[in-house]
Amino acid sequence: MEPTFPLFRLPENVIVQVLQNMNPDRLFFISLVLSKTKSLVTSLGLRARNVRIYISNEIALYVSIGRFAWNFIFSNNSNNQNAEFDITLPISASTLPLRKDFQLSTPFTFSDCLDHIGTVFCCTNLLAVAFEPGSEQFKMESLKTMLKNINCLTISERVTHIQSKQILKSFKDLNELTLESNPFEDTCEVQKLFIQNLKVIRFNDAYSLDDMLLANSVRVDLCHPISQKQFNQFVKHWIRGSNPRLQRMSLSIVDSNSVSREVLLKGIQCVDVTEEKQQEICRKHRILSDYMVQIRRKDGTPAVIATKDYENIFYISFFVFY
Repeated sequence: MEPTFPLFRLPENVIVQVLQNMNPDRLFFISLVLSKTKSLVTSLGLRARNVRIYISNEIALYVSIGRFAWNFIFSNNSNNQNAEFDITLPISASTLPLRKDFQLSTPFTFSDCLDHIGTVFCCTNLLAVAFEPGSEQFKMESLKTMLKNINCLTISERVTHIQSKQILKSFKDLNELTLESNPFEDTCEVQKLFIQNLKVIRFNDAYSLDDMLLANSVRVDLCHPISQKQFNQFVKHWIRGSNPRLQRMSLSIVDSNSVSREVLLKGIQCVDVTEEKQQEICRKHRILSDYMVQIRRKDGTPAVIATKDYENIFYISFFVFY
């Protein structure tokens, strides 16, 4: 048996000093013991940088505080992994990196855990949720009720189209959306996503020039390659006034050997960006670039087109400076 230390018999100021030197994952368990310990841990003022939730045939809750991070894994108690997973009921849980199952004297649900972390580590609107295959076993209404403050939503390409549609219908008012596969057959349906007032949209499936022009986000990341002619047309529309909220767009063209800057920038007035300015932009936005040009919208707003040729893919970063 490991020796015990009568921590809570010490003066409160000494207890706080001890707690300040503990890792956040252990502080979490201490905060579960008593209302007093919860209050003491909360008083430390630790703030979670982000909380990410991965939903598959189990729920993985990732918490990051400072340079520390750990996972909680909530599993279905049933031997049948396809059985419906009722998150409103007490469920078994384990934690990483401690790799220990934990049980409490009182019933403890996933919602309880999420609320507790939000209170103790000052995070109420930082939730990033990713849906993976296996998430079908959860009641969508229960998830919708519990996950009230989703900031970022990701839907894996391996999630069925039916499930993807249900998720998108259930979770709105997002800040960021990552959609790895287009679940809609109707073009108008996916365009409804592009015109939403999101801060960031990441779209990994095929898209059209119309989709690009409808994008109403501050940042747009498009993973499926396009043609240089399509990009040229987009830039010309932007110069005339399209995409007024756009600040950054990332995209690519396959077979970089076929890319011609003359075709890419045909009919577009531009000037080369100085080497010093290129280095500043690369450093600030954490990109690599072989070549940059500056263009201007008809109202005078400047933008930079930065390109990088890497492993037969021609990467383009489009930055707008308001």
